[in-house]
Amino acid sequence: MGVQIVKRGRRFEGLTPEGERVLAWAQQMLDDCQRLKQELYTFREQSLGGPFKVGVLPATVALASVMSVPFAEKVPAAQLSIETMESDLLLKKLRAGQLDIALSYLDETPEEGLAQHMLYREQMILFSPKMALSATRISWEQAVSQPLCLVRSSLPNDVEARLQSAPSILWTDSTSILEATLKTGRYATVIPQSLASHLSSTLPVRSYAFQDQTAQANVGFLTARAEPIPVLLRTWLELAHSPEMVKSIRLILNSHKAFARKPPQERR
Repeated sequence: MGVQIVKRGRRFEGLTPEGERVLAWAQQMLDDCQRLKQELYTFREQSLGGPFKVGVLPATVALASVMSVPFAEKVPAAQLSIETMESDLLLKKLRAGQLDIALSYLDETPEEGLAQHMLYREQMILFSPKMALSATRISWEQAVSQPLCLVRSSLPNDVEARLQSAPSILWTDSTSILEATLKTGRYATVIPQSLASHLSSTLPVRSYAFQDQTAQANVGFLTARAEPIPVLLRTWLELAHSPEMVKSIRLILNSHKAFARKPPQERR
């Protein structure tokens, strides 16, 4: 400051008159800083209220379900709603401002006006009650050699196109119906590996990964481009990348491995 604020000596002998003024100003600055922190905290807490709408593909309901409870606990004032819909409607509502965020495949989404937030890459997995191959990876030809039960909007477009040559295809938008169909032992299915967490471990099926690397997709969040990012949206994105959520996502992505350990006839 260009002035002496402490009385010189071998020990601390007190403050000079200038030092007393510096101390008073420093105390005032500290008090102002504390009040600013409190005001910003209050503002943030108020900003975390209100509706927060999430749209998801049927393929990504597993992730939405594990994120919803932690998010609701972190921001109890937020009015969280999660809606499942097909890809076209998902993008339409997001662009119209009727959704705050969408969980979707990123590879097939036009980027105009939207921001992408990559989360993970997952494989498509075949679950079959009939095949008893020793190999854990199969070809597309082997996958389409049997009747399939498929969940609408759960697969990337190119994967869905490859499966059209199956002898017959039963379409559903319900994992409960998918389970009941697999239980008959007459149909197989191809679903994203994360969706396997919604299947009962008692189903008489075995899981197979594809040899072809095209049976994979990038999964993440889509948002409208905005600066700065709204507080609720930023909170959701931060939660998705937290160590606890990364661990939960890994568990979901590995759930299909339980079906690869035993042949179908031993899963009873």
